[in-house]
Amino acid sequence: MSAPEVDPQLESLLRTAKSRAASPLAARDRLVEAASAALLIATIAALAVWVPSTRDSALGTALILLIGLVAASGVRFSLGASTGSPTEPLLIAALLLLPPAEVVILVVVADICVRLPDYLRRRTHPDHILLHFGDAWHAVGPAVIAGMLVTGAPSLSSVPVLVAALATQVALDSGAFAGRAWLAHGMPPRLQLRAAGISFLLDAALAPIGLLIAIAAAHEPLAVLLVLPLIGLLAVLGGEREKRIENMVALSDAYRGTALLMGDMLELGDPYTGGEHSWGVVALVLEVGEALGLDAREQRRLEFAALLHDIGKLRVPRQILNKNGGLTEEEWEIVRRHPADGQQMLERVGGMLGEIAPSVRAHHERWDGRGYPDGLRGTEIPLAARIICACDAFNAMTTTRPYRPAMPVADALHELRACAGRQFDASVVEAILELHRDRGADVIAGAGAQLGTLTLGRAPVPAPAGIPALRTAAAVDAAR
Repeated sequence: MSAPEVDPQLESLLRTAKSRAASPLAARDRLVEAASAALLIATIAALAVWVPSTRDSALGTALILLIGLVAASGVRFSLGASTGSPTEPLLIAALLLLPPAEVVILVVVADICVRLPDYLRRRTHPDHILLHFGDAWHAVGPAVIAGMLVTGAPSLSSVPVLVAALATQVALDSGAFAGRAWLAHGMPPRLQLRAAGISFLLDAALAPIGLLIAIAAAHEPLAVLLVLPLIGLLAVLGGEREKRIENMVALSDAYRGTALLMGDMLELGDPYTGGEHSWGVVALVLEVGEALGLDAREQRRLEFAALLHDIGKLRVPRQILNKNGGLTEEEWEIVRRHPADGQQMLERVGGMLGEIAPSVRAHHERWDGRGYPDGLRGTEIPLAARIICACDAFNAMTTTRPYRPAMPVADALHELRACAGRQFDASVVEAILELHRDRGADVIAGAGAQLGTLTLGRAPVPAPAGIPALRTAAAVDAAR
């Protein structure tokens, strides 16, 4: 079973939510939110002037709706990078009972009232008042539609209009939320829309209750308060969801801490493997993963797998790892056990680290099926393992080892290209080559690596008997 997980980009925003609330908005955020607030105020003025309404202002009804909205807005569900509240029944009721401009004003005022204690206690910086205007955009479209198309008292005949209003609300909310998050935080719109899906489902489920409340409140305004028990129930469920998300973030921290601790243990046992090599592989692997279009979750698993790909070497004696010269056949057999040992160690930890164990086991498999420990071929090998395999070999070739000096980058890239489609996934090799081309370095031409031999020390040495899969400098360096 997969471990519960928050998207890494959303997790980062959730992790910093409290500190961001207490701090002033960044200059970019302030500019985006101020522009959004100014545009909303202009829109409210336009609604008051140009959108006619058959409903008269009713201060008593507006105050009762405000009480309900404040209560509902105080219930927080974490929904992606932001939070949502079960305000839909009150919004629907307001759309059917108040003029359009007043509906939008009511939403802004209710949101500010909810956060007023935090402003007074300085838990939230005054800059954040601007956010409440941007958060009210979802009410504009429904207010226009309901104001123009619902002319009489609320009734079940209003259902088609409310469906249109809800669709408009979703479209406006999606566009405004995604646009603001992209401009202010750099969050991809597609990620924002996916994260807001729960909010849209919640609104759709609660909308019919709002219609019933509006029908009753048209004759008895206090009927609006009948929705409060439902709000209380949702508050309990929202609190449980908050705890679950907090636990998921804490669990993610625990996995990361465990991975770093295991990396530290590997570095203590072998400073090269656990230090310079592992972190060098991680850096390149993440660049390649991004170039290949991996999403944030896949990148996080790739990062962990790259950091811990050699964790099984904790069971390999140091005198073998650091041997200055060729290995015997028996020593090679010990070295070749480290992928399976790494898998076993990570599966004992379980969770997210258990999920990356197959990639750790497979990071010495070859595209042509001549790798180890299972002889997997082509796409049978997990993509993360294919990426790590090529990056591992490239890093090993371009760093100094006890048995030979570092190979020039141009030679290492030439060797990767020569082994593409045999030892390495050609798409991964091309991604590595493209990264170097993008850096403006002409490191491909003129390479002079000798293929078909194992570069152990300063002179080419034939491969030990019994391991025909290891035939190039890339292969032996990746193995050791």
